[in-house]
Amino acid sequence: MKGSRTSPYRVRLELPAFSDAQWQIVIEALAEQLRHAAALLDGRMPDDVDEVLADCGVSLFPRARELRTQCSCPDYANPCKHVAAVHYVLAQTFDADPFLLPALRGRDRTAFLASLRAARTGAPVPVDAPADAAGGVPLSELSPVTMFDAADSLESIVVHPQVPGEVTAALRRLGPPPGVAATAVPLLEEAVTAAADRAWKLATSNDDGNPMLAALRRRGSATTKELATELGWPAERIRAELGPLLESGLAIRTGHARSTRYHA
Repeated sequence: MKGSRTSPYRVRLELPAFSDAQWQIVIEALAEQLRHAAALLDGRMPDDVDEVLADCGVSLFPRARELRTQCSCPDYANPCKHVAAVHYVLAQTFDADPFLLPALRGRDRTAFLASLRAARTGAPVPVDAPADAAGGVPLSELSPVTMFDAADSLESIVVHPQVPGEVTAALRRLGPPPGVAATAVPLLEEAVTAAADRAWKLATSNDDGNPMLAALRRRGSATTKELATELGWPAERIRAELGPLLESGLAIRTGHARSTRYHA
């Protein structure tokens, strides 16, 4: 934590984690509550989740004398202003990621939801494979072609797109990025807005009834000649069908002249 001195102060917060037995009781109690289980598995933390935990004799939020704080500053007060500042930042972090609270209590989001899902379905909790002793995967075993391929079908993933809010608010709060003139910020805001608009269209659209869009998504990128060959259409029709996709942001164009490629 940055203070009046040149070097920052070191702030330490300690919160006791739940025991495995306590977590088992919590998971079983939450699994019995359909509304709470559904919200959690959907990635949302119910506002009254701590009421369920209270019946289990625990609380996600720190109780009296549970949270221990320490700061390397010379102030005698505890909590000092630096600890208070960390508390404030943590409160904002909890608002952004409420699953940080279970993590501080000993169960990160993945383990927490896996246990809850297992309790709901009666299936055993999946056990992660032991980590590689070397701490990673050898570069020789990585392939740039398949590096980002999904391990399984993506159809089982349930997504709930939400209309983006004020997408440039973060830019205004942070101010101009380093090395970017203030006069260029409106251009950056336009780019961010366009990217958010395109992301929303991609998230909420499908290629039903549009063979051109389906072909682009299968290929990832293609030239007009490649699309004409795949669809069996003349080049004039390919260009005509690409126009609305480009205008709507569902497809983009890169390159120039003979190197032009289309992406979706």
